[in-house]
Amino acid sequence: MTQEMINELLVAITLLLEDLKDIQANSYHMDQLFNQLESEINDVEITILGLEQNAQNLDERLAQVLQCMMSKARDNTTNYKAIS
Repeated sequence: MTQEMINELLVAITLLLEDLKDIQANSYHMDQLFNQLESEINDVEITILGLEQNAQNLDERLAQVLQCMMSKARDNTTNYKAIS
Protein backbone atom coordinates (compact mmCIF):
# COMPACT_ATOMS: atom_id res chain seq x y z
CA MET A 1 0.00 0.00 0.00
CA THR A 2 1.46 3.33 -1.04
CA GLN A 3 1.53 6.49 1.04
CA GLU A 4 -1.02 8.06 -1.35
CA MET A 5 -3.41 5.14 -0.83
CA ILE A 6 -2.99 5.41 2.94
CA ASN A 7 -3.72 9.15 2.80
CA GLU A 8 -6.84 8.55 0.67
CA LEU A 9 -7.98 5.88 3.11
CA LEU A 10 -7.46 8.25 6.05
CA VAL A 11 -9.44 10.96 4.26
CA ALA A 12 -12.24 8.49 3.53
CA ILE A 13 -12.29 7.32 7.16
CA THR A 14 -12.32 10.93 8.37
CA LEU A 15 -15.28 11.71 6.10
CA LEU A 16 -17.11 8.62 7.34
CA LEU A 17 -16.52 9.64 10.95
CA GLU A 18 -17.84 13.13 10.22
CA ASP A 19 -20.91 11.60 8.59
CA LEU A 20 -21.41 9.36 11.62
CA LYS A 21 -21.19 12.39 13.93
CA ASP A 22 -23.80 14.17 11.78
CA ILE A 23 -26.05 11.11 11.90
CA GLN A 24 -25.63 10.93 15.67
CA ALA A 25 -26.49 14.62 16.05
CA ASN A 26 -29.50 14.25 13.77
CA SER A 27 -30.63 11.17 15.71
CA TYR A 28 -30.39 13.11 18.95
CA HIS A 29 -32.40 15.95 17.44
CA MET A 30 -35.01 13.51 16.10
CA ASP A 31 -35.26 11.94 19.56
CA GLN A 32 -35.90 15.38 21.07
CA LEU A 33 -38.57 16.09 18.45
CA PHE A 34 -40.27 12.75 19.12
CA ASN A 35 -40.24 13.43 22.87
CA GLN A 36 -41.74 16.87 22.28
CA LEU A 37 -44.39 15.40 19.98
CA GLU A 38 -45.24 12.73 22.54
CA SER A 39 -45.63 15.41 25.21
CA GLU A 40 -47.91 17.46 22.95
CA ILE A 41 -49.98 14.37 22.15
CA ASN A 42 -50.39 13.71 25.88
CA ASP A 43 -51.51 17.32 26.37
CA VAL A 44 -54.06 16.94 23.57
CA GLU A 45 -55.31 13.70 25.14
CA ILE A 46 -55.79 15.45 28.49
CA THR A 47 -57.63 18.29 26.75
CA ILE A 48 -59.90 15.86 24.90
CA LEU A 49 -60.70 14.02 28.13
CA GLY A 50 -61.58 17.35 29.75
CA LEU A 51 -63.80 18.27 26.81
CA GLU A 52 -65.55 14.91 27.02
CA GLN A 53 -66.18 15.46 30.74
CA ASN A 54 -67.51 18.97 30.04
CA ALA A 55 -69.81 17.61 27.34
CA GLN A 56 -71.12 14.95 29.72
CA ASN A 57 -71.72 17.57 32.42
CA LEU A 58 -73.57 19.78 29.93
CA ASP A 59 -75.67 16.83 28.82
CA GLU A 60 -76.62 16.07 32.43
CA ARG A 61 -77.49 19.72 33.12
CA LEU A 62 -79.54 19.98 29.93
CA ALA A 63 -81.42 16.84 30.96
CA GLN A 64 -82.17 18.46 34.33
CA VAL A 65 -83.37 21.66 32.65
CA LEU A 66 -85.54 19.69 30.24
CA GLN A 67 -87.01 17.67 33.09
CA CYS A 68 -87.74 20.87 35.00
CA MET A 69 -89.37 22.48 31.95
CA MET A 70 -91.48 19.38 31.30
CA SER A 71 -92.57 19.35 34.95
CA LYS A 72 -93.54 23.04 34.80
CA ALA A 73 -95.39 22.49 31.52
CA ARG A 74 -97.29 19.61 33.13
CA ASP A 75 -98.10 21.77 36.16
CA ASN A 76 -99.27 24.63 33.93
CA THR A 77 -101.46 22.23 31.95
CA THR A 78 -102.93 20.82 35.17
CA ASN A 79 -103.53 24.32 36.53
CA TYR A 80 -105.12 25.41 33.25
CA LYS A 81 -107.48 22.42 33.30
CA ALA A 82 -108.35 23.15 36.93
CA ILE A 83 -109.18 26.77 36.09
CA SER A 84 -111.29 25.80 33.09
